[in-house]
Amino acid sequence: MGLQNLTAPRAVSVVLRIVMAVGGGYAVASGLSALMAVALPRATSMPRSEAVVLAAMLAFLVYLSLLIWAFAEPRLARLCVIFVVAGIASWAATWAIMRLGPGG
Repeated sequence: MGLQNLTAPRAVSVVLRIVMAVGGGYAVASGLSALMAVALPRATSMPRSEAVVLAAMLAFLVYLSLLIWAFAEPRLARLCVIFVVAGIASWAATWAIMRLGPGG
């Protein structure tokens, strides 16, 4: 009975880390991809279609980096806070840039 009590919190921690790595990493990577796709045509002379393709390709690298970092980060609470803040910030910035009007 003592062994079950010791492994249950560890199992919950691993499951939460997997959920944050897959779900939170995807939310952050897609938010940053959307932000790049909206911001690049406004900031440069890059056509909108090329900005979307570049942002999508870079999102794969961002997602991979976030997945690796999620399992390397020793503190689960810090991981959750950073993923939530980064996800909200990237999607809010995307929404704010889109509200500025047509561009690109």
